[in-house]
Amino acid sequence: MEIKTINQCQGETEIKLQDILDAIPFYVLLVDADHYIIEANKAVKTHLGIERDEIIGKYCPLVIHGIQEPYEGCPLEEAVERNTAVEKELYDKKTGRWVISAIYPTRAVSSEGKRIYLHMVTDITERKVAQEQLKNSREQLRRLSAYLEMVREEEKRSIARDLHDETSQVLASLHAYLEAAIGNLPSNATRSKELLEKARNLSTTILDGVHELIYQLRPVMLDELGLVDAIKALMESSLEVSGVNVSLKVIGEVRRMPAPVEIAIYRIVQETFNNILKHARAKNVLVRLFFRRNHIEVSVKDDGIGFNIQEVFESKDKIRGMGLIGIRERVELMKGVLNIKSSPGKGTEIILKIPDKDSDDGKD
Repeated sequence: MEIKTINQCQGETEIKLQDILDAIPFYVLLVDADHYIIEANKAVKTHLGIERDEIIGKYCPLVIHGIQEPYEGCPLEEAVERNTAVEKELYDKKTGRWVISAIYPTRAVSSEGKRIYLHMVTDITERKVAQEQLKNSREQLRRLSAYLEMVREEEKRSIARDLHDETSQVLASLHAYLEAAIGNLPSNATRSKELLEKARNLSTTILDGVHELIYQLRPVMLDELGLVDAIKALMESSLEVSGVNVSLKVIGEVRRMPAPVEIAIYRIVQETFNNILKHARAKNVLVRLFFRRNHIEVSVKDDGIGFNIQEVFESKDKIRGMGLIGIRERVELMKGVLNIKSSPGKGTEIILKIPDKDSDDGKD
């Protein structure tokens, strides 16, 4: 077979199809619908160690894979059936290489009247190896980040425990001593009583601040009662006290999950509430917890002003969207899935699905 071009430079020049095929660096075959090789380029010698003249007319699966039947995953049957180009990524067990096997129908027919298909095979092993290395590196980074997050949460727990067991106890004792001192003052010690009452009130303020700090560091209710009660308390202490109408809907059988999962969900919900208070101007918020068989799904939906999601994530303002970026990172650390739905004037819904253990699936 040959292709002709007229009046190229001077006279008539003939361009042979074989010359075109041989210019391609990866191996190319012309095959019929029954997998028999009609033509091949010289790259078969480089990639397969076979002379092209030795394989013309031979059964392609036998030549390439050493089998007497179509190779599993070969795109030829699909290309013949659909009459369209088909490309597939395959692992060749014989050579231990990854390839893209592509079949392209042509309008040409063989001398036997059979449709001819262009079969191109590109070795992508190096790319696949690089992708796998990148995947492994990302997984190592994820595990490291998850470990560091666990260490950070454990440190918060330790600090909260020390504040509760030591600092808050000392402040409580100080408050008691001040109360006793005020009660033992003579009736005419007006100035001293006034100063001690101020000191007592100050100790109360400090103690309240310490308790709030303890709660922010590590909500005791999360450890003792679980995620649902902890989120209820968070709803009351953040949204409700700010005048936002908030409701909680729980679906499925409530259960305790691994501590890293519970604290991640709690922190995400906490950050979502903070964003609502800072930016949303919402009047109503609905929180939903779906306890599935292998995962938990959480939805926080508000009727606020909404925002342009892409604009926030691509903003050059590093502060803007920091909360959403933190949420996304926490979800990724837990091998979860995050979906944010929002548009200006139409409120926002944040949906996350997190496996309740360190698994790769979140299926029911």
